[in-house]
Amino acid sequence: MEHEPGAPVRFTLPMEPSFREKTDREGALGKQIRWSLDGDVMMQGVVVDWQDEPDGSVTLTVEASYTDE
Repeated sequence: MEHEPGAPVRFTLPMEPSFREKTDREGALGKQIRWSLDGDVMMQGVVVDWQDEPDGSVTLTVEASYTDE
C-alpha cells in the first residue's frame, strides 16, 4: 500500500488483553501515545480507533504526529 503525500500516516498497535485494565475505548480515543528509547521520543501519535479482537486483546490505530519541541 503506497502512502499518498500529505495524507496522515497511520499504523496499528496490537495491545494485550491486560491493556483493558488501564483504559477503555473512551479513555484512549484522542489521546497522545509515545514510545521512548533511552529518553528520546522515537514515535508519537494520537489514538484514532479502537478495535476489539476476539481473543480479548485490542488493536489501536494511531495517527502519527510530529512536534518540534
